[in-house]
Amino acid sequence: MRTKIKLPDQRILLFVLAVLLVIAVAAAALLVRQQDSLTADSSEAGSGQNFRLVVDGGIYMPNENRSLVSVYRTEDTIRDALERSGIVQFDNYGKIASVDETELHSELVWAVKKNGKAVPDNEYSTRVQPGDEILVYIEAPGNEGEPVNTLLISGGEEHPDLGGSYAHPYKEGNMVRDVLKASGLVTMSENDRTIRLVKASPDAQEGYATKPQERWVLKVNGKELNADRGLDMQLQPGDYVELTLEKS
Repeated sequence: MRTKIKLPDQRILLFVLAVLLVIAVAAAALLVRQQDSLTADSSEAGSGQNFRLVVDGGIYMPNENRSLVSVYRTEDTIRDALERSGIVQFDNYGKIASVDETELHSELVWAVKKNGKAVPDNEYSTRVQPGDEILVYIEAPGNEGEPVNTLLISGGEEHPDLGGSYAHPYKEGNMVRDVLKASGLVTMSENDRTIRLVKASPDAQEGYATKPQERWVLKVNGKELNADRGLDMQLQPGDYVELTLEKS
């Protein structure tokens, strides 16, 4: 006895073939789009379409120096580029509030240059172009170019909240003691011979007093001062004073 095999209706075969054809075309289109996207991304990353962000703390914050390369995007403004770096934060007035979570004290402010030209706060909406260099640096604008003496305070790893900076207009005869007291961050003893308290900011209610195993170390331009006579040292224009908390 022979078994007869019934072939599918021709219309069904045509329908199945049409469905398979649609699926194949869709898959091919998706693959092409993925390849185009990868090619575009590779082209953008490798064609020099980048800009550079440089942070320079100068003498005010010598440890705050870095250089970052970011991929250029046509819609980026200077502010967009700075915010996208992940290290620059703005305040509600459109000014740079902090870099690497580091805020500045007194007359010091974060400023910006684009390709060597100063950029005012109200021009942060300027577009970034491929190859641009955006420099973020520290200046003391209130002194109209006059020399300053700078105080840098570091609480070390144990008290990083005590870190801060202060720029004091230079005057002939300025001593280390004068800069400490004028900063509003340092409270001296009654005879002005020792450091009694150090604040995290001038507005802080309380200052930090050293523990028996700690001491404040004074340096000028990186050179440690004599504990007894260092406060009386007269400063020169541009000198910077360092006050660092260390274990004794």
